[in-house]
Amino acid sequence: MYGGPVPNLEDPLKTIAAIANTEADGILISPWLIHRAVDVVKDLAFAARLDGGNSKLGKRVDEALNIASVDQVLRYGAQMIAINVFVGGENEANMLLKLGSTAAACEEWGLPLLAEMIPASSLEHHFGRQEAQDTDLFDSVATVARMGAEYGGDLIKTIYSGNQEEFTCVVANTTVPILVAGGPKSGSDAEFLSMVRCCMDAGAAGVTMGRNIWGRPKFEGMIAALCAIVHDDASVADALKLL
Repeated sequence: MYGGPVPNLEDPLKTIAAIANTEADGILISPWLIHRAVDVVKDLAFAARLDGGNSKLGKRVDEALNIASVDQVLRYGAQMIAINVFVGGENEANMLLKLGSTAAACEEWGLPLLAEMIPASSLEHHFGRQEAQDTDLFDSVATVARMGAEYGGDLIKTIYSGNQEEFTCVVANTTVPILVAGGPKSGSDAEFLSMVRCCMDAGAAGVTMGRNIWGRPKFEGMIAALCAIVHDDASVADALKLL
C-alpha cells in the first residue's frame, strides 16, 4: 500500500494463487483484498494490515493511521491484525496510542495482533530510500520490540539488528514471539538466507516479508528456501538448493 504497483504485484490475485501452492503459512494483505482473494487463497491464513495513510508520494513515511476496524476485517475473514508502529518520530505518542487501542479491540474480538515495531531512525532505510543511519540499531530494535509487547502486541514484527548475539538478546527480552521483517530488498540470495538463518538461530519465531520474497523473479523458490529454514531448520546451503 505504500509503494504502489510494483513488479510481481501488478495482479495480486495471481501472486496470491502462486503463493497458495507453496508451503507458506499465510499472507499479509490489505483488508479489501481479502474477499477478492478467497477463491485463490487455499489454506493460506489471512493477516490484514489495518492501517495506512502514508505513501511514497507524501512527505511523512511515519504516518500510519487505522483505515479499517477490527470487527470489519474479522467479517472479511482475517485471522490476524497487523499495524505499523513507528517509534521515535514526531508522532510517537499517537503511534503508541494507536497500538494500545488496536490491541484492546483485538482482545475484544479474539484476534491476535501483529505489532510491526519500527524505529523511526531506520524508516528511510526500511522503505528503501537510503542506507541505514542508526548507529545503535540494537538498542533501538530492543526498545521498540519490548514496547510492542508491553502495549499489547501478541507477536512483534521488527527488523534484524544486524548481529546474531544482539538479536538473541532482543528476542529474549521481548516476552512475545518475534517475526522478522524484510526491509529493503537484500543483495544476493545467499546473503538474504544467511540473515534469515541468523534470525532463526537467535530465537525468532519466523519471518513475514514482502519485497525480499515476491520481489524476486522466482519467488516460489525463495518461499521454499525460507520454509526449509523456518519449518525444517535447514542450513543455508541446503535452502539454496531449492531456489
